[in-house]
Amino acid sequence: MALSKNYVKNLCGKEITFENAYIQIIYDNGDKHNRNIQIIIYDNAQKQNVIEQKNYSFIPNVEDNAPNFIKQGYEYLKTLDEYKGTVDLLDEGQTA
Repeated sequence: MALSKNYVKNLCGKEITFENAYIQIIYDNGDKHNRNIQIIIYDNAQKQNVIEQKNYSFIPNVEDNAPNFIKQGYEYLKTLDEYKGTVDLLDEGQTA
């Protein structure tokens, strides 16, 4: 899974828009009290150029029917203003 959206980055005083930037969790660690995720934002789904790398943390849901921590990480990202309006990109064979 990953997310996609138009991503605006300020470079050398100019705002550059990367259409359909690819946002992927590359690292997840923690426990039931706190999860730390690291994401990489690529310029597109081919993942050849890294725009930015960021870290976030959230409190996971540990109920029996809760999604796995990676899915919860993506759900958490979508609650942040920076990632509002993102589109889910599913891996082959993956369902939402």
